[in-house]
Amino acid sequence: MKKTTLLLLLFLTLISCDIFRMIFGNAVTLKGTIPPASMSKTSPTGTDSILSINDAVYVMVFYGNHYEIEGIAEGAFSIDAEAGRVLIVAFLDSAYHYIGNLFCGGLQMLPLVGLSDEENTVIDLQDLTQDGYSIIPAHDPLGNEILLGETEITFLKKMGAYYASAAKNIDTDNDGIPDILSQDQIILSSSFEMQGGIFGTDIRTAAPFDSVEKDICYSLRSEGGKNVNPEQAPIRLSGPAGEPYDSIVTWQEYYPGGGDFIASFYHYTENDSHMFSQISSPAPFRFGTYTMTIGGGPGRTLEYANAGADAFLLIAVPTIRCNAEGRLTSIDVQYRFPDNRPVDPNLLITDISFEFENTKPGDNARMFNIGELYDLKGAREGMDFHSVSVFPARDITGLFRINVRYTDLLGNGYSAVWYNEAGQ
Repeated sequence: MKKTTLLLLLFLTLISCDIFRMIFGNAVTLKGTIPPASMSKTSPTGTDSILSINDAVYVMVFYGNHYEIEGIAEGAFSIDAEAGRVLIVAFLDSAYHYIGNLFCGGLQMLPLVGLSDEENTVIDLQDLTQDGYSIIPAHDPLGNEILLGETEITFLKKMGAYYASAAKNIDTDNDGIPDILSQDQIILSSSFEMQGGIFGTDIRTAAPFDSVEKDICYSLRSEGGKNVNPEQAPIRLSGPAGEPYDSIVTWQEYYPGGGDFIASFYHYTENDSHMFSQISSPAPFRFGTYTMTIGGGPGRTLEYANAGADAFLLIAVPTIRCNAEGRLTSIDVQYRFPDNRPVDPNLLITDISFEFENTKPGDNARMFNIGELYDLKGAREGMDFHSVSVFPARDITGLFRINVRYTDLLGNGYSAVWYNEAGQ
């Protein structure tokens, strides 16, 4: 089946690996109906597919490297999805071929945040119709069951351009079936590193650097299903086609368990030696077609589009709280955009962790972590992003800096270093 522009929209939910669990563990019920063909306003016009919503036998919900499939019985379906997710609701025929995905409120994804009845929310989409690969509900949950402000809606709508270069990553073997069903998917996203400033304490207000949103270092991150690289062979990246980098360095290959992998890359020259991070690049990776080679196998072509830190950068400003003995008991965090507008983190990020370091060299610098982005299975249920409790209290004698890491709804990772004092 030939790719179409809307097939790529499944990509949103693939770019955040299932190991990055979101903050809520409770389910939202999503249901709807497909009217009989004689009553439907279905119009798969402008496509090269004969499939219509009336061919739908399954509804599939994507989030991360996870999906749920339910059958459609007598034109009706009901499926549960985790609150706190941003997901794609896709419709498939009896052979699991893609028909289209839900489109409502100007979005090709469904953000299950800002819920009117929290985890007890039930969203009835009512009758579904079709326009090309967009499946349109009679009832729009945006502004009803899903309550988001204009800032958050604008943020989500900007994601549209991010998908356009990612279509081929959904079905790399061109069989018309999403790769995630065979756990053979490869997902690309961006990582941003920056120097945040001076973290706050009980007696000192946090002081972000003026250049926090300007001096950003970039890397490209890939996440693969367990059947992509079961032998854990070396992973290499080249490209983009037509304007390739002289060298792309693989600086991380991580296997968190179950066969999935995370590999990270940077492009770097001697002229970049002024950068504070030596595992990042001074500019985003270029848009285009890249080739990933795993071991001695054939290369797999992947489309990459950098959403851009200018559009999606959130700054998490930490303040540490200590008890009378000077031991860490909690971390307060305030969130803002670079122009100082405040933002609700529950609507736009999925997880957060804190790495505490002293001045010792290399890996010996790590004192302890609060939260692990690669080990959050169920750990974030009910988490308060504004105040993270630390129990038992931790000794922070010799604390040099805190690395604050978080992931946005696109799956892009952020890492901001906050120092104990100026001049670090």
